[in-house]
Amino acid sequence: MYDINDDELKEMYENQGKSDVILGKGISPNDPLSSLTQEKFIVLNEQATLREVIDNLQRFHIGCVLLENNNKISGIFTERDIVQNIVGNRHNLEEAHIVDFMTKSPDTLHSDDPIAFALNKMISGGYRHIPIVDANNKPTGVIAMQDIINHLGNYFFDDIVNLPPTPLRDQTQREGG
Repeated sequence: MYDINDDELKEMYENQGKSDVILGKGISPNDPLSSLTQEKFIVLNEQATLREVIDNLQRFHIGCVLLENNNKISGIFTERDIVQNIVGNRHNLEEAHIVDFMTKSPDTLHSDDPIAFALNKMISGGYRHIPIVDANNKPTGVIAMQDIINHLGNYFFDDIVNLPPTPLRDQTQREGG
């Protein structure tokens, strides 16, 4: 009789006695956000026009713009906001101000907060970008879900790159929830 887990068990027992494992720097959900390579970000005044904001998103190939008022974060405007609120509606991009379309008072984090905090906020809030602010609530960066994925991908590069092009066995049921 063939057990679906035989291959995995065999490999596990073969590798069990090997001691040539070299431990490098580990990663942890408790690592600070400053350990991630953050995507570039732009801060504009909340009175900027839609045209100015959209031009900046396109020019710099970024997913969001942080908005400020009196050097303090007041909102965030993402590519998702464009799709949900701008596309298909007849807005005058030169006259409409971003303050009317931005997400006001977004959740923020500090650069010394753990990566786990960012993941928790992103998953529970349903968004992909979180502004990073200093003690005075001045925007200093933005962390994206893609930054966290890239960080994990860089650390586990060999494990990811060496995966077979197709799984060893076919899935008959969905995994997870």
